[in-house]
Amino acid sequence: MAQSKKEKAAVDKAYHERNKEKRNAQSRAYYKANKEKSNAQSRAYYKANKEEIAAKDKVYKEINKKKIAAYQKAYRAANKEKRNAQSSAYYKANKEEVLIKKKAYYESNKNALKERYKDTRKAYREANRETFNAYKKAYYQVNKEKYATYVTRRRALKRKQIPVHLRDCPHEKKRLLEIYKLRNIISEATGVQHHVDHMWPLADGGPHWSGNLQVIPAEENLSKNASVCEDTKATIIKSLYTFESERSI
Repeated sequence: MAQSKKEKAAVDKAYHERNKEKRNAQSRAYYKANKEKSNAQSRAYYKANKEEIAAKDKVYKEINKKKIAAYQKAYRAANKEKRNAQSSAYYKANKEEVLIKKKAYYESNKNALKERYKDTRKAYREANRETFNAYKKAYYQVNKEKYATYVTRRRALKRKQIPVHLRDCPHEKKRLLEIYKLRNIISEATGVQHHVDHMWPLADGGPHWSGNLQVIPAEENLSKNASVCEDTKATIIKSLYTFESERSI
């Protein structure tokens, strides 16, 4: 009695299961002995059936999405060092090409990537709120001066009051940091809280520049108004102009 197509497939499947190791060994041996021929046949078949293969792959991936994801995760975990070495070697051999592709991808997906990063950060903060707050508190305690310079710089940038030639100057950043360190030292040594004050206030249009800063007691700073005499303004403008014209390029 002739077997139906379904029955024949079931018999073949059962036979394959019983002889899996043997058949796999035979396949590997055949491929090893006929590598070039097998690769040529595979390429020819793929070329002739490209659309059909792509459609089948798409359907298979949709049906087995979780299975594929689990397999890929397990493979990455089991071959972490190997994959890192391969990635490193590929990047080293194709550095310029990789950077060009990355840049092109970023430019094409800039807004989506920014939103994804924003959402990821938000989700991380929500899931790790206590850890995140503890880290921020510890960072602040160790980097009070950096934090103070950042806050003041941000406020000044909003008002566009950082001189253009000093916005990315590492020497100016260092000078600002030293001024805030000095404020902390004086406050601790005297027991009196001191502030870093803009002699020509930002609110009155003064520049955020190390030459416009002074360390004074907090009480004195808080009692000042947001204006300064014209002579002081003129001196600061002249000093800033001289500083800009004499600094080395």
